[in-house]
Parts: sequence; C-alpha cells; structure tokens
Amino acid sequence: MGRNRRTEPSQTPRGSQQHPSQGLMDPFLHPTPGSGGEPAGPSSTPPSPASSSGTEHSSLARIGEELRSIAASMATKTDLLTLTTTIQDALRSEMADIRTEVTAHGTRIEALETAMETQSSRISSTDLAIARQGDMLLDMRRHLEDLDNRGRRCNIRVRGVPETEGGENAAEVLSGLFKMLLQAEAPERFGDENP
Repeated sequence: MGRNRRTEPSQTPRGSQQHPSQGLMDPFLHPTPGSGGEPAGPSSTPPSPASSSGTEHSSLARIGEELRSIAASMATKTDLLTLTTTIQDALRSEMADIRTEVTAHGTRIEALETAMETQSSRISSTDLAIARQGDMLLDMRRHLEDLDNRGRRCNIRVRGVPETEGGENAAEVLSGLFKMLLQAEAPERFGDENP
C-alpha cells in the first residue's frame, strides 16, 4: 500500500545474473519489420556466452527504460477515477435533460388528453341537442301543417253546383253535397251519423 519501488538497472548487483532470454522482450514490445513481430523461438541461434554478459547489462537497462516509459504513459488509478467521474457527470447531465423532456412531454400529453375529453363531451352534448331540435322541428312542422289545414276549412270554395232561383239554405245544400261525396268515397267510414 505504499509507493512502488522501482529498481534502477545501475543499482542491480553485478553478481546476480539474469537469464539471457530476458533480452528477447524487445520483439514483443517493439517488433521490427524483419522479425514479423514474433519472439525468437527455440530454433533461433542462442547468443554466445561471451557476448551475452556485455550486452546483457545494456539490454536490461534498455528494457527497464522501456518499462518505465510504458508505465509512465499508462493511466493511473487517479486518472481512471477522474475519467469515470467525468463520464458519470456527463451521463447524469444528459439523463437529467432527458427526464426533463420526458416530464414536459408527459404534461403536454395529459393536457391534450384532457382537452380531447372535454371536446368529446361537448360534441356528444351537441349531438343530443341537435337530435332534440330535429324532433322539435318535426313536431313544429306537423303542427304548422295541421294549423294550415284547419285554416283552409273556413275558406272552402265549391264550384259546379247550379244555383237555384229559390232561396235555398247554403248550409243545407253544402251539407248534403259533402255527405254524398264522402259516402261515395268511403261509406263504411261514416255510417249513418246525424250532423
């Protein structure tokens, strides 16, 4: 839980010898075009023991420097926490905006539903009123026709009845004429009624 201790290559004691295959880490970290990015396998020629002691120290120093530069370029826990916090804050802000928009849309939809229900009730009441007025208009038309027919009864004109020189009673003549006409059309309707 403390600081990481890094050992410098110059601080490594000379008596401790590393395995010569550790110098083969370069192809993994920095592959060369000729090597194809593959590590040296067992078929490659092992370095001679005389040349490995001199180059071993320089290759270990170079590997240590490369590891330090890689470790320095890697993100630390603090960097990752900062990045995570930034992303979370951005997501929270976006989610808050989305929630606000959804709430606003919900409010507008509720208002539209209320207005639609109000319009629907108004339309149904208007339909009922129109139906009632249609019935009333039909009743008034029938009443007017009845009044018109009753008014015409007082203004009956009789044509084609010969006039006599004697003073006959017009009411008796017309009554007899109407009885004769009505019995000819429908005798079962009137029977023997006395006027």
